[in-house]
Amino acid sequence: MRLDSIYCAVAAVSLALFAGPVSEWLAVAPAVLIAVAAGVGAWAFALHRVARRPRLRPWLARVLVANAVAATLIAAFAAVRPWDGAFTVLLAAVAVEVAAFAVSQAVALRRAAPGT
Repeated sequence: MRLDSIYCAVAAVSLALFAGPVSEWLAVAPAVLIAVAAGVGAWAFALHRVARRPRLRPWLARVLVANAVAATLIAAFAAVRPWDGAFTVLLAAVAVEVAAFAVSQAVALRRAAPGT
C-alpha cells in the first residue's frame, strides 16, 4: 500500500501541475481537475496512514475494492471518449496500473494471516 500511496501522490501532483492542458483535452474547467487532484492527494495520504497500521488485512480488502472500481471507471472513460491518440493510451495505461495495484493487494490479502 505504500507504493500505491506514492503512486497516488505523484498522480495528484501531476494532475494539479498539468490541470490546464488536461482540462482542454477533457473539456472541463481546470478547477474540476484541481478538485480531483485534491481528492487523489487525500486518498494518497489515507493510504500512507493505513499502511502504517498493525492490522492491514481489513484495509487491504477496502483498498482492493476501491482500486478495482477506479480501474474500471478509468478504463470505461478511456473507452467511451473520442480517440485522442496519446491521451487515450495514457488513460488506458493508468487503468492498467491501478488494476495492477488491485491485483497486488489481492495477493497480499491472500497471503496475510487472518489476524493481521
